[in-house]
Amino acid sequence: MDRSDDLLEQQQIKALLLILYTSPAKAAALVQRFPAERYEVISCPVLASVARWRDELQPDVIVLDPPSESAQLLEVCTAVRSQTDCPIIVLSDRRNESIVTRALATGVDEYLVLPIGDRELIARIEAILRRARRAAVPTVNDALGGIVLSPDEHSVALNGRRVGLSPIEFRLLACLASGPGHVFTHQTLMSRVWGAEYVDSRQYLHIYIGYLREKLEDDPANPQMLLNAWGVGYKLQPPR
Repeated sequence: MDRSDDLLEQQQIKALLLILYTSPAKAAALVQRFPAERYEVISCPVLASVARWRDELQPDVIVLDPPSESAQLLEVCTAVRSQTDCPIIVLSDRRNESIVTRALATGVDEYLVLPIGDRELIARIEAILRRARRAAVPTVNDALGGIVLSPDEHSVALNGRRVGLSPIEFRLLACLASGPGHVFTHQTLMSRVWGAEYVDSRQYLHIYIGYLREKLEDDPANPQMLLNAWGVGYKLQPPR
């Protein structure tokens, strides 16, 4: 058993599951599907204050009951993903392949078509929780020059110095760190970090690269790690 599996065994405590709902009746029925000994379930409207459910509740997993109308469904998926790195599972009766594909492109972790049995629903949530906990175990990657990413804390350790990052800043850095030295196009970064709906909104990318440089570079005006490939995208050049 590796260290991440050992950590998982030590963490078999109640998971905090947040239901963000469009339909109160559907949410009430959904709450009953989760065993009380395994989950603490909280529900609130999709339009509730983001600060409340993200910062105060800090859920382990989000179950999203989106609107049924296609455009609103995708808008809600994109909005929720832009505010948190928490695993997101969409439960919807919309089974159109185009809708499912576009929803997954916004960055949600799973799209489950209703109706779905209790056993399969719980099994899929457990699988996502296991993946999330394994990813939360900080590791040192030699290819990153000793940079340590800590997903659970949205932070990075650079030369022993801990730097806190916002959820979007962390997702952007993690994406670049997944291929050190590799140039990621503007479109790829926008799609992975913000969602497919934002691929043409490069101003967000430029702004957040600037934020990361301010936090990580010795001289943000003369970056040595977060480098621009003119007209193409950006890459992470790890420190030696």
